[in-house]
Amino acid sequence: MKESSGLKSVTVIGLLLVVILLIFSVFVLENAFSGSDEGNAEDIAGYSGNLRVLTTPDIHSHLFSMSENDTGTRIGRIGALAETLGEKNEDTIYLFAGDLGEGGFYHMYSGVPEAGAYSMAGIDAAVLGNHAFDFNNSLLKVWATNASFPILCANIDFSDDVLNETVKDYVILDSGDAKIGVFGILLPQLGEFVEIPGGVVIYENTTAIAESVVKELEDQDVDVIIALTHQYEDEDVELAESVSGIDLIIGGHDHLVWNRTVTAPDGSSTLIVHAGKYGEETDSVDLVFENGEVTGTSIERYQITEDMPVDPEITSFIMPYYENYTSSLSEPIGKTLVPLDATYETIRTNESNAGDLITDAIRTNVPGVDIALINSGSIRGDCIIPAGEMSYLTLETLLPFENMIVTVQMTGDEVKDTLERSASAIVFPGEEEGNVHKLSSGGFLQVSGVRFDINSSGESFTADFNNDTIISKGDRIENLTVVTTDGIAPIDPDAVYTVAVNDYLAGGGNGYTNIRAISDDKKVNTEINVIGLLASDIEENSPISPECDGRIRVLG
Repeated sequence: MKESSGLKSVTVIGLLLVVILLIFSVFVLENAFSGSDEGNAEDIAGYSGNLRVLTTPDIHSHLFSMSENDTGTRIGRIGALAETLGEKNEDTIYLFAGDLGEGGFYHMYSGVPEAGAYSMAGIDAAVLGNHAFDFNNSLLKVWATNASFPILCANIDFSDDVLNETVKDYVILDSGDAKIGVFGILLPQLGEFVEIPGGVVIYENTTAIAESVVKELEDQDVDVIIALTHQYEDEDVELAESVSGIDLIIGGHDHLVWNRTVTAPDGSSTLIVHAGKYGEETDSVDLVFENGEVTGTSIERYQITEDMPVDPEITSFIMPYYENYTSSLSEPIGKTLVPLDATYETIRTNESNAGDLITDAIRTNVPGVDIALINSGSIRGDCIIPAGEMSYLTLETLLPFENMIVTVQMTGDEVKDTLERSASAIVFPGEEEGNVHKLSSGGFLQVSGVRFDINSSGESFTADFNNDTIISKGDRIENLTVVTTDGIAPIDPDAVYTVAVNDYLAGGGNGYTNIRAISDDKKVNTEINVIGLLASDIEENSPISPECDGRIRVLG
């Protein structure tokens, strides 16, 4: 009986324990599911609210007074406009899409004035541009560490510990009630524009990198994701079409004003906005979010003009740098009797008298040179220099990169192959703009010592630059001749000519990997600075009056 009674007691106790466990489990599960439902509802709902994004890309050190009589500054007006548009409001952020500095001023002060002025203007984050690498890592390090805003680039690595720590993949910004994740992407073909310094690795698989960064930002529960890029239109479009989760792309580099809405892989829409160059305008992009989705967008474009208000603190900060820089460079060195056409429309598609002036100065002043070639991307300003006195500062506008002249021994065939690459930089009607297998517009060559026609009906040079494989050698160059002491003669395919180029082209810049491939024993760095040589030539031959002579004829 005792055994039977004990067994019953154990059974009753066991049943009670089972009941208690069932009640406890139901209670826990109810609370768990209840909490989960609330959390899911909140996650599904997502962010609702407004966001304003300001952008002024590709300033290229264009910070100063906008005319001789201007008492304000461009950057002062940009800063004042940003404040008016709400840069200091909680629901507004200001993003800079690369190329903060360029040229002699940038080099003299290592980008500190540019970084300081833009810090004062309220920039919240900036992506690296290709001109960050015009000089060396030391210069980049100076301005990057002097900027009060985060510097971003997810597809680059530095061996330098300071730069690797300073340049982040992304930043999370607070805007009102929203967490904004912003990541940076720099054009993958960086090596076509600059000689990449040692200790710098650029990654070309931007889609995979963007997907990884977007996931990391989503894991941190950001409400909005923005890609801040410095690359061409087709690359931004490909990014938007390939990666889900990006709400907005703010871009730069192409110097164009455009916007486009693209469908991402998950069916959502991604707005892309580019706002031109040189601080000529600031764009305001307004986004409306409902339950985590963009339900409305609007863009306002504001031209920066001299009649706009100026931030006096920014102007007071920047002008002493500029006055010190210009005081020693403003004395006249000569005079031009004709305007010099350095507009991109001309100099990147055809012969230009500014290009003739520069290349003729190289060919006639560097001993032994038969032919001179210079990429139009190294000639800046995008302007017409009026007839009248010229100073060294004028030349800084044209030639900001302080390139050295390198002489290269090239056969006639190699010269023609080089000019075929140059011809591919022109986009003729019916051709695809931004074709990655052709040279960019800055790769178009200004020349001296040769004459030729470019026939648009011929096949264009194309190549896969990722593995340096030529797809088509091209046949657009016709009637190629060389200027000799005895007159003009057809180029000899087998003869060797001394060709002067800048050190950028010698290193394969702008897609001229064929010049880079020429052995070093056929190259000589003259250590002659292009701008210094041009200044001496103008001073010696002033007044000058360069005119186009038909050395490049574009047919059709």
